[in-house]
Amino acid sequence: MTFKVGTKVTITNQTGYPGHKFMGRSGEIVCVDSNRSFPYEVKLDGTTSTRSFAASEMTVIESVKDSVNHPAHYTWLPKGLEVIDLTECLNFNKGNAVKYLCRAGRKEDSPELQDLEKALWYINREISRIKKDTKNV
Repeated sequence: MTFKVGTKVTITNQTGYPGHKFMGRSGEIVCVDSNRSFPYEVKLDGTTSTRSFAASEMTVIESVKDSVNHPAHYTWLPKGLEVIDLTECLNFNKGNAVKYLCRAGRKEDSPELQDLEKALWYINREISRIKKDTKNV
């Protein structure tokens, strides 16, 4: 299972530490780093400290629907990857094309065809930019 920032969780087990002191504690996921062995940073209730856990060490108490920071139509990729993680690596036109391709058919009140047409618009705009730049070289 993949957890998101803002999800309320209970620590059910700690790998390698049966009966560990964090078992049964609850908290909120404040950071996700899929490059780490224990990718979920949890702020434990009643403390200011955070601890890192694996998905297998937690259960969801309350899932947070965050339509501003982590909307579902951008957070469906595996391993906690979000569409913005991809688009920030690209220029504006390519990033927007990827954004619309990834959300096509997933966003409420946004027809799939419309998102695909928007992606195509940004792709065509990028092609025009490249052709223009090539002529000016």
